[in-house]
Amino acid sequence: MHFRSFKNNSNPMKIPSLLSFLLIFTLVGMSSCDQFSANKSDAPDSLSAKRIRDTTIIVKDSIINARAFDTIPIGFYQGMLPCRTCEGIQRTIMFSADDRFKMEELEWGKGGQAKKTEGTWSKDNGRFVLYQGEKVIAKYKLVKDSLVNTENAGTRIPDSLSRSYSLFKKNTAPENPSWKKRKSEGVDIVGNGNDPFWSLEIDNEKFIYFRLSQLGKPIIVPIEKPSINKDSTVYSIVTEGGAPLKVSISSKFCNDGVSDHLYEYKMNVWYKGQLYKGCAVLLNGEN
Repeated sequence: MHFRSFKNNSNPMKIPSLLSFLLIFTLVGMSSCDQFSANKSDAPDSLSAKRIRDTTIIVKDSIINARAFDTIPIGFYQGMLPCRTCEGIQRTIMFSADDRFKMEELEWGKGGQAKKTEGTWSKDNGRFVLYQGEKVIAKYKLVKDSLVNTENAGTRIPDSLSRSYSLFKKNTAPENPSWKKRKSEGVDIVGNGNDPFWSLEIDNEKFIYFRLSQLGKPIIVPIEKPSINKDSTVYSIVTEGGAPLKVSISSKFCNDGVSDHLYEYKMNVWYKGQLYKGCAVLLNGEN
C-alpha cells in the first residue's frame, strides 16, 4: 500500500536527478580522496626527487667548474714536434713534485746528442709555465692525459696547430718492491738492461754488485771513488781476475727497451770489452 502511494505520489523527474546528484557526489568524493592520498604519498617522493636533482646539479656544476690546473702533471710526457731541418723533434719532459722539470729534445735524423734543459714550473691562469731562471720558455695546458704547448719561446702556438705540439703521458718506471728492500739495506743505485739481461747495484760505501745472465756467479768488487763530470758519474774498477769493470751513470732519460716505461737515468756497463746498455734508478741521494 505504501509502495503504491509512493509510486503514485512521486515526481518521475526527481529520481534521475537524485541519482545524478549522488553519482556526481560520489565521483567528486573519490577524486578528492585519491588526490589527497596521492599528494600525501607523493610528497616524500617529490622531495626525494628534488633532492636527487639538486645533488645531480651540484655534482654536474662541480665537474663543469673543475679547472685543468687542479691536476698536476707529475711524471713523463713525450711527443714528436715538427722540424724544418730534421725528421722531427722528440721532446720529453719530466715534471717533479718539487716544482722542477727536466726536458730533453732530440732531433731525429741528425744523430746528435739530445739538448737538455732544466728549470722550474708553476701554475698560472690554467697554464703550466716553464722557467729557466726568471725567463719563461714555454706554456702548456693539460687536456686529459696530454700537455698541449700553447706558447714556446714567447711565440703563441695557434689552436689549429695544437695537435702537432702535444706531449702525451708516458709510464714512469714503477717503484719495484725489491728496490725498497735494497734501499733499506743501503744500496744507493740500481741498474738493469736486456739482451742479455743484467743488473747492477752500487752501495756508495761498500761495493758494486754486477750480475750477468750468462755468468755463473755475480761479480762483487769493493767500491772506489768515482770520477764525476758534467753529465755523468763513472766508476772504473779492476776485478779480482784482472778484468776491468766500468760503470757510467748519466742524467739522460732512458727506456728499458722492453716496456713503455721511462727512467730518469741511463746506465752503461763495460766488462771484458763488452758494452751493456740499460737504465738506472737512484734510491738514495743525487748522482
